[in-house]
Amino acid sequence: MLQIGLVDDSVILRSAIKNVLESSGYEVILEAGGSKELFEKLEKAEPGLLLLDVFFPTENGLDMLARLKKQHPHVKVLMVTGLKQETIADEAKRLGADGVLYKPFDSDELLNTIKQISR
Repeated sequence: MLQIGLVDDSVILRSAIKNVLESSGYEVILEAGGSKELFEKLEKAEPGLLLLDVFFPTENGLDMLARLKKQHPHVKVLMVTGLKQETIADEAKRLGADGVLYKPFDSDELLNTIKQISR
C-alpha cells in the first residue's frame, strides 16, 4: 500500500487527513509542520506520495516543493491549497507537483485524487 507523508502547519488538518487515509488502508509514515521538520524526517523515511500545503506562516510550500524535487525527485507530490488561483496550480505543476487539491475537500475527493496520482 502507498506510504504517504503530510506537511501542513495545522495539526488538526493533518490529524483529520491522517484518519481518512489510514481508515482507507494507506500508511502515513511522515508528518511535518514545516520545511525544517520535513527535510529532517525525509532522511529517515521517504513516502511514495507527499501532501504538501502551499501556505505556511513563515515559508512557502512552492519553495519546499522545488527543494523536494531536487533532493527526492521520485516522491510524488499533491499540493493542497485553499486559494483557487491558476497561477499557483501552474507554478506547482511547473515545479513538479503531480496534482493540486483545493480546500475544502471531502474524503472522497481526497481519496480519488490520491488514486489518480498513484497510478
